[in-house]
Amino acid sequence: MDCVEQGSLCQDHNIRAYPTLRLFVNGEPFGGGEYGGRRTVLDMVQYLKMAEEKLGKEGKISSHRLNSAMEKHLDLEMPLEEKHWIEAFERTKKHYQDITWDPNEHPGCQLSGSLLLNRVPGNFYIQAHSPAHDLAPAMTNCSHEIHFLSFVPANRDDKKKPGPLPPNFLQSTTPLNGNVYITHALHEAYHHYIKLVSTNGNSFQVLQSSQLASYQEETTPEAKFIIDLSPIAVKYEIISRPWYDYVTSLMAIIGGTFTVVGFLEPLMRIVTRKKVSHSDKNSRNVY
Repeated sequence: MDCVEQGSLCQDHNIRAYPTLRLFVNGEPFGGGEYGGRRTVLDMVQYLKMAEEKLGKEGKISSHRLNSAMEKHLDLEMPLEEKHWIEAFERTKKHYQDITWDPNEHPGCQLSGSLLLNRVPGNFYIQAHSPAHDLAPAMTNCSHEIHFLSFVPANRDDKKKPGPLPPNFLQSTTPLNGNVYITHALHEAYHHYIKLVSTNGNSFQVLQSSQLASYQEETTPEAKFIIDLSPIAVKYEIISRPWYDYVTSLMAIIGGTFTVVGFLEPLMRIVTRKKVSHSDKNSRNVY
């Protein structure tokens, strides 16, 4: 049944995940609960055999083995499953290639939390997964929006002043915030390459680049974050000169100016004297 169209019925049966498989016997739910195994013919048949044996012992149905056709199908389960899977995959692939992706029809998950990472290169990734469900890789879309992502040292002391920092420093620690990464084609997902630069020993500047990665048809795409540490650490500090150092430098400049003037004064006096003497000689010749 479609729980969108028959929401009240699914609510009455407490359906919380999709797909959910349940066995009904004579109109009543099987006491063994919902099916939690793999979505393969072999596992489902084994579940039905177990349910049949249990119900036979309880006297609810007559105990008998599955018919010969089902037994025969068990021997051919793997090849037939692969054949059916390929056909279903091709139909799903063509279906999703012919339509446009509407995010309103496919609400995603919201993830929040923290990870404790070692100070070595590594990665973490986000992938759709369920221990009780088999996911079709063609139907898995890893489009995502990063609301907030930051990296801080585990031994960071928030009470300690971070020291002088340049303007817009906080923006360099969270460059991925607010970015949206949408994949429109099948078997693709964004990988984020992150370089962490230790700054003042109390925070990390983040250098990042993102690219679209392709996957094989049988592999489920994943949003991957590859982290590397820069061998270079950056330290910002403010250096100011004491007042006596400033006064000493000023006096040195003034003293140097007087010294230079003292050297130039005799030279200027000699040049000026020669010009005056030459002018007087010319004046006597005219008279």
